[in-house]
Amino acid sequence: MNEKKAIVLGGTAPHAMLINKLKKRGYYVILVDYLKESPGKKVADKHICESTLDLDKVYDIAKRENVSLVISTCIDQANLTCCYVAEKLNLTKPYTYETALDVTDKSRMKGIMVDNHIPTAEYMVYHNLEEIDWKKVTFPSVVKPVDCNSSKGVHRVDNIDEAKKYAAEAIGLSRTKTGLIEKFNSGNEIQVDCFVTDEKVEVIMTRQKQKIIAENGMVLQSFGSIVPAPLSDALMKEVEDIANKIAKGFKLKNTPFFYQAIVSEDNHINVLEFAPRIGGGLSYYLIKMVTGFDIVEAAIDSFLGNKVIINKKRAKKVYSTNLLYMHPGVFHHIEGFEKLKKENIIKDFFVNKETGDVIDADIRSGNRVGSFIIEADDYNELYKKAAIAFDNIEVRSPEGEPLLNRETYIIKKED
Repeated sequence: MNEKKAIVLGGTAPHAMLINKLKKRGYYVILVDYLKESPGKKVADKHICESTLDLDKVYDIAKRENVSLVISTCIDQANLTCCYVAEKLNLTKPYTYETALDVTDKSRMKGIMVDNHIPTAEYMVYHNLEEIDWKKVTFPSVVKPVDCNSSKGVHRVDNIDEAKKYAAEAIGLSRTKTGLIEKFNSGNEIQVDCFVTDEKVEVIMTRQKQKIIAENGMVLQSFGSIVPAPLSDALMKEVEDIANKIAKGFKLKNTPFFYQAIVSEDNHINVLEFAPRIGGGLSYYLIKMVTGFDIVEAAIDSFLGNKVIINKKRAKKVYSTNLLYMHPGVFHHIEGFEKLKKENIIKDFFVNKETGDVIDADIRSGNRVGSFIIEADDYNELYKKAAIAFDNIEVRSPEGEPLLNRETYIIKKED
């Protein structure tokens, strides 16, 4: 019997769901991940401990294992590997390797945005500090590597000393030794989740990020999102227009994608970046819960070249995702979730880390120890429930020390 085989790149929690869905479709699933332990390893049929970023190594594995699918649904740089291997082995894929390069290299991405009149912040690309004209850098700005996952190396800078420090760091983190400096635009950050078919672009869901205060070079991150984003009809029209420009500019035909943008105080939208994949973290779960659309199944069909039918419902409630960070230390457990769920303060919760995991000081997605979802009838109720939840949750060390980093959260009490 010829068994269908698939390679999944990256063993994240969302990819554990992806692996289970592929197995239900009859695939023998091989996980490729450099980590010895991961959520994906627990459900995969086989684990090969290699980097998802090593294009030729993954190609060799795919050829040796005689796979018919190489897939990653929510990791930027892994999508580049998927398209590279699929192109060499003549497998189906959602877009070309050249497009994958365009969307995983932020300097190429920004250039295509400008060429296609997609509103985005002013920027400059550099390969060494000497070529930067510091007189043209305004503050605040954002410094980032052009090709890293997980918001790694993304910093807001407020003066020349911070800018030089993190510009050097960005080069060191970048695989191509390339950094990008862009103007910092203040306002509310939104994320727009979409799916493009041959016929049209559909906006599936909008969310407004709950931002962590960015100062002293802090990595730019959020501690959750509000769904749906509180946008006017005029802004929603602009959101849809931008989604169509992105799909056309990057030649996308059959794939999920999302973009992140800033809505300024004068109601203009500036796109930060976008990715033709599912968002990380709770994106897959939230989209299914709020809209009824199974975006993971749709992403699999995208990789297989199957036509996707978009059926979604309009949200009748409002929701928030809330992400938990801890101070540096050893993670043991999170307490308070069960009681809060029983009291209908939170709808669901997730623990991301294993007992004994060591967490450093960086505020990045890879350091989130847990998360929870709140459902409410309106935004005011949502904020009240969030305040109660954060007051009654704690992260503990093996010795029982409280480690929840409460400094990252600002809970709005009323609208």
